[in-house]
Amino acid sequence: MPVVFCTANTPDRNAGCYAIPIRTIKPTDTNSLGILSTNAVYCVNSEFSPNDSYENLLEWAKENLDFEYYTMLKATKVCGPLVSYRRVIDDRKYVELLGKKWPQNYILLGDSMCTFNPVFGQGMTHACRQARELTKIFTENCHKLKDISHIYNSRASVISEECWLLSTATDWKTPALKVIETKKNGQIKIYERDGDFVATKNDKPPLPFKVKFLQWYLSYFLQCATKSGPLSTDCLRVISQHRSPFILMKPKTFLIVCYTALMNYFNSSKKLSA
Repeated sequence: MPVVFCTANTPDRNAGCYAIPIRTIKPTDTNSLGILSTNAVYCVNSEFSPNDSYENLLEWAKENLDFEYYTMLKATKVCGPLVSYRRVIDDRKYVELLGKKWPQNYILLGDSMCTFNPVFGQGMTHACRQARELTKIFTENCHKLKDISHIYNSRASVISEECWLLSTATDWKTPALKVIETKKNGQIKIYERDGDFVATKNDKPPLPFKVKFLQWYLSYFLQCATKSGPLSTDCLRVISQHRSPFILMKPKTFLIVCYTALMNYFNSSKKLSA
């Protein structure tokens, strides 16, 4: 079973849905596909799905999601409680920029270095990978103790970057966005926009080109992944942090995604001219 994604895309669509298969199970119902999966509904722009009961969630999904995703949720047998998460915040300390100025024998691990919107549930894996990298540095047995901290910061930041980009690429689409940047000298700069993508009294947050490209690329990649087993597998490997996000841009995959985007633009142009 491939991954199933319906991405939120403000201001046109404020709700999205995804289903990620975990493993096959022996079903008791002959009509069941026998697939255990993680299903999630996520929203932006102050849109909140109900979490008091699955029945109310289905009613909401019927109104706010495409019919095929509502049908998928309706046919799903729930194995656990509904879990909500509304405190969406991304916070990262770029400790690697300080180099050897960073205090000796002092490290940050997991959320203390980088915390992000848990849309893909990567938090614990992120912390475990950093802990494993720290162990690796010690087992290499070739570094002076006073250098361990900044060597670790350099390697751990690469791990954080992978999770950070995947999470924040979506969060940058949020209309009511506030970005607080603390510079090396301690100066604090605040960027903010309201729910209509309009700048407030603070400057409008500049959208990095890298994030803008990822938003475009991932939206079409996920369309392709819902129809392709190999692309779904690559997607799951990235989400579970078994592989780098760069595997989503292999030459063949990149061409498939670009072709899908071109066909989408072509079909949209035909509809507008009709």
